[in-house]
This record gives sequence, structure tokens and C-alpha cells, in this order.
Amino acid sequence: MPGLRLPVALLAVLLALLAYALPAGGADGRAPAAGTGEPAPVASLEPERTAALWSRLVSTPARPAQTPPGQCRPLRAVFYATSDWLRLATKLATSASPCADYYISIPPVVADKTQPRRDQAWRIRALGPRFHALAEIHFATWSRWVASTGTSWRAAGVTARERMAAAGYDVASGDTWALNELTSGVRRGEGTARANLREFLRGLYDGDGRTTRGAVFVIGVGQGTPDVSVYQGTLQSWLTDTAFWTDMATYVSDWSQEVYGDVRRWAIPGFPLETRRELLNDYLQHKLVLAGAGPAEIEAARTHLRETYSPLANAAWQRDAAYGWTMAPVETMAGYISAQVDALRRFSAANGQARDHWGFAWATRNTAGMPGPEFAAQTSALLDRLAAAIRDSGQVVAEDPGGGACGPAGQNTWCVGDVEGAAPNEAWKSFRAWTQPVLAFATPPQSLVAGTPSAPIGLSLVTATGLPAVARTPLPITFSSSSPGGLFATTTSGPWTPTLGVTMAAGVGAVTGVYYLDTLAGSHVLTASAPGATSATQPVTVSPGPLARVAVTPESTTVRARGTRSLSGTATDAFANPVPATLAWRVTPSALGRIGATTTRRATFTAERLLGSGSVLVLATGADGAASGAASLTVTPARLRIASIRSRRTSSGVRLELTAVDGARRPVSKALVHVVVTADGRRSSLRGVTGAAGRALFGVPLRRGACLTSKVVRASAVGFTWDGRAPSKRVCR
Repeated sequence: MPGLRLPVALLAVLLALLAYALPAGGADGRAPAAGTGEPAPVASLEPERTAALWSRLVSTPARPAQTPPGQCRPLRAVFYATSDWLRLATKLATSASPCADYYISIPPVVADKTQPRRDQAWRIRALGPRFHALAEIHFATWSRWVASTGTSWRAAGVTARERMAAAGYDVASGDTWALNELTSGVRRGEGTARANLREFLRGLYDGDGRTTRGAVFVIGVGQGTPDVSVYQGTLQSWLTDTAFWTDMATYVSDWSQEVYGDVRRWAIPGFPLETRRELLNDYLQHKLVLAGAGPAEIEAARTHLRETYSPLANAAWQRDAAYGWTMAPVETMAGYISAQVDALRRFSAANGQARDHWGFAWATRNTAGMPGPEFAAQTSALLDRLAAAIRDSGQVVAEDPGGGACGPAGQNTWCVGDVEGAAPNEAWKSFRAWTQPVLAFATPPQSLVAGTPSAPIGLSLVTATGLPAVARTPLPITFSSSSPGGLFATTTSGPWTPTLGVTMAAGVGAVTGVYYLDTLAGSHVLTASAPGATSATQPVTVSPGPLARVAVTPESTTVRARGTRSLSGTATDAFANPVPATLAWRVTPSALGRIGATTTRRATFTAERLLGSGSVLVLATGADGAASGAASLTVTPARLRIASIRSRRTSSGVRLELTAVDGARRPVSKALVHVVVTADGRRSSLRGVTGAAGRALFGVPLRRGACLTSKVVRASAVGFTWDGRAPSKRVCR
């Protein structure tokens, strides 16, 4: 029978069977479901009318769509029905959008909600290839089943799939499951709630080996909630659970957030269509908007929600609790439904989504006690409005996407309605920004001495506005420091570690008993970070410890005689942190040289002509003691050079003048110089010693007309080594 276009001859029989299969009676003619206060679910509040309409739809060939598929926006629409599911599906099919796929949930058997309702799924599929049945999987009932049978959560999911198949759900034809509902305990991460859910969904996905993703209905918070900061903080923490969202991407096709709005937050006298639309989307889309504003660490959740997020808007009429507030006249409710469709379409188009993805909860209740036929007629009109709004809003109109839900172009026929006393709730605008809980240091900044542990450090959790908060789930916190010498511990005796992990327990808003130790003096920053929370930072000042030693740089040096070398001395504590101190320098043995041109940290050593090894000693005196240090020192020979030989004629001969210098061309005194002179064929050796100016004079007798040649053959001086260069001079008289 499923999906067939039936011969006319069978219509009468089918109509009778269908009418028999649908429980009779209107809104007042049904017994309440046990323990719920809700009427027992029925396939239609108007069984005969629905049967006739359904028969006509499944037996009449589909007429060409008024809007070609290429000119309307695709839509995946997911509907949650507590009752009246076949009337809902049939009404939607009567005015179906050619670009929409409709998924209709069917409640389980009331007496045993682990049993899917039989003989219903094919009736949804028969309305056409774009209509699919969702088997409602009642999470609370299956939780009790797991507890009573002792089986695993995955086995529960597999069993639910088996029972779906036995009840006539055909995943090969597009049917699937809808889990009703994810509790607030899953959102808050209480105990094993998330782990249990993941296993249950794994079983539902795997089933009998034919993997099938399904929908989940997710419990939310009412639109009228005045302070949503705690809820937002919990959502932000949840979105950081990468493992959870990775599994959801595998198992879930429709993340149907229950955003059952309050008519009084929309039907505000004097508020124009645009403002009302913005208020609707602030609520309807809050989770997707929040995910879009989140940090990189929530990418798994953000990616999944961008594909699967499906706001479950509100078509539950005459509700004063549980489904928002919809106790408005039917005309106002029709306008509210139309306005929600308009807002949902507009949001998808404005955010560049390739398709629309949303749905409605259909959960009417005759709270006002209207006569049954009148209540059935008015709810029928609401279904007609819902179906038409979805169809008409699908037309692609760039300047007014979704506007067809409100009426013809440029006319707001439907998206109207006022409720006296209605007022907006601006709190939902906060989801436009990632306002996660904030870690804050509860103890003031400290000034420490290097190597000495701090006083206890405390940390607290607050809201973005500074109010005290508590961790909804165990919150792992990591302490770190900008200082490479920083260490943390939970006791003053250690063990010490560069980063410290502690856990803030669920229900607690503080951490105490953390200690800090640093060996590096200076100004540093302590950081406490946790996933899903704004990090806390606090400055810490570390002063040097007591004076412990003096380091001389370089530790070893070689200087040529009469050369100089710059030295530096640094007074430090035991951890090499500089300590203010006065430095006194000296050389031993003192004959090696002298110290001059000293500053606070630097000194200049000048070598004498005594060769050998010794030390440069430095004594540091600080506010809390003294320390000494030393560097080894070696004085090596400098270079001795005879710079020139000059001559001057005298009355009896020639006077020679030799100049001895060092490498810096400074004169060298007390240098012994040997000169060989050749004159008139005779060779003589002369010796002389340079004076303070580095000069040595030699007088050589020479007759007139004769010439002589002079050449240095040896030179020596204490602290110097002759470079071997032998200048010569020829002169005649």
C-alpha cells in the first residue's frame, strides 16, 4: 500500500479502513494520556475529513507545481506532533512546496512508549516522495527500559530500530527516527548523561546494519526568561565538547532545538514587521548564532550545527506552559505562525545557507474549553495557514526572502497581531557574542623573592558581568606563567611543575591552595585557563634573592704587555639574578698591571711589562652581604719593532738614531738594540739602550768622502718580543 496511486475502485474500501484506523472524536472526546494531563494522541482531530482529503491526495496524480523547483528555496522541514499527525501531514501535502521535504513525527504507543505506533508510517509516505515518517523515540521511557533490563544504551538504540521496522517504518524509503528529547542534564554534562546519549544514538544510527541518521529534539529555555546568562554559559561549555559533537555529526541529521516562543514577545503593539522579525530570530536562531561567534575550539560543534541546526518553532496553540505562551486568538496565532516562517526564511537567506532547515511543533490543546467542532475547525485553519506560509515563502525574492509567508509582495496581510501588555525580551541578543564564564584571581597580586614560594593563590568563576558563578560540570583549569623559571604546586614543598592542572568541581565556583615559585627576577604574568571560559591573568613581581656570588666576564683573559682589556662584574643571587652591589677591583700579583676606569659593573685592566699569570679579583658588597669573584689573567709579550734609523753628519762622522716602538707605535724604553756598521771595509758592532722616548743614539767616526751602512741585527726588551724586522741605513760624509 505505501506510496501507491490507488485505483478508484479501491477508494471506498480504503476510506472505510482509514476512518476505522483513526480514533474518533474531537478535542473533547478523547481520554487523557495516562499521567500526562494531555489528551490521548490521535491521528486526526477530524478523522472523516482527513480520510477523505488523504484519499484524494494519494489517488490523484500530482499536478505540476506552480513554482518550478529551480525558482524556490529548498527546505528540510521537521515537525514534532504530540497528536493529530496525519491531519498535519495531509494539510501540508495539500499546499506542499515543490522544494520542501517534510518529516512528520509520530508518537509511540501511550501504554508502552518503547513501542512505535504501527500502521501509520506508510500513510505519511503515501502522500508523496517528499513526505517521510519519523518514529518518535521517547528518551525518558527508554532510560527506564535500560535501567530495568540491565542492557547497554547502544543495545537500546538497536532494539528501538528493530521495533521501528516491525511497526512499518522503512528507512530505505526515507523514514527515520526522532529522539524526544535531549534533557538539560545532557546540556549541562551531568554524570554520564552525554556518554549514555552518545551510545543510544550510536545504536539508533547502526540499527540492523542499515545506518540511518535521525533527528533529535533538544530541550530549551523559554523566550521570556529574563536572565539567560547561566543558560548561555552552559551552552558555551557544551559547545567545547569536541568528542560529543564529532559523534553528533555521525549520528544526527536534524538538530531540532525546541524554541517554543511566546506570542507576547512578538505581538507588541507599535512594533514594525522588521523589528518583530529580529526579535524572533534572536530567539529561534540563538544556538546557531552563538556557535558562529565562538572560538576555534568549538569548530566541531559549529560545523555540525551549520549543517543540521533546525529550529523547532511554535505552532502549539492554546498553551500557557511547556510550549511557550500561545493563549492568543486564533487570528493572532495564525499571524504568529506566518511571522515565524518569514523570520526563518529570511535568516537562512541572509546567512547564505544553501537550503532552509527548520520545522514546527504541532501540539494543540483546548485549554480554553471550546466546543470540540469549533476547536477542530480553528486548528484546521491554523494548519492551512502553516502549509500556505511554507509554500508561499519558498519563492525566491531577493529583496524580500520569506516575505510570501506574510502575504502578496509588499503587503503584510498575515504577519500581524497585537497582544495587550506584550513586550520584547532583549536578553537573547547576548547570543550574538561569545560571553563565556570568566576565571578571575580571587587573591591580590603578590611580590615574591626568587626561590621563595608564594602565599596561597585563589581563583574564582564569575559571569561576564562579574557575578559569582559555579561550574556546571567539572572544569579542568591549567595554571601557567610567562616566566621560564615559574613553577606551580599544590603545597609549598612541591612537587613543582611549569604548568599545573587542577579541577573545579561541578557546583563549585572557586579553587584555592595553589602556590607559585619563580627563580627568574622580573615582572611576569600568571595565567589560569579552562575550556569554555575566559582566561584569568595576574601580574607577579619577583625580586632577586640575597647576594650569593660575583661573576667576572670574561672568566679568563690574555693581555699583551702594556695592553688593556675591559672586564665586567655582575653580582647575583643563587639563581643568577643581578643584585645591586658595589664592586671593588684588584690585581694579583699587582706587578702584572693595574685597574682603572671603573664603573658600577665595569673596569679596565692595563698590563705592565711583567709577563706571567695572575688573577683579577672583585669584591661585591650589597645590602644583605658580600661575595667575591675572580677571573684568571695572563700577560704575554707584546711586539717590539724598530720603527726607523735616522742619520745626521757630525764634525767627526755620523750620528745614528734608532726608534723602538710597540704594536701601537708607542715608544719602548729600555730596549737593547744591536747594530752592525760597515765603513771603509771595516765592520763594527754597536749596542745601545733606548731612553724614555724609545730612542737610542750611536756616534760613528767616518772620514770625509767615505760611506757607511748600518743594520739592526738584534733587539730585545722586557715584556716584548722583537718582530725580526731589520731596518738598514746607508749614509756618506
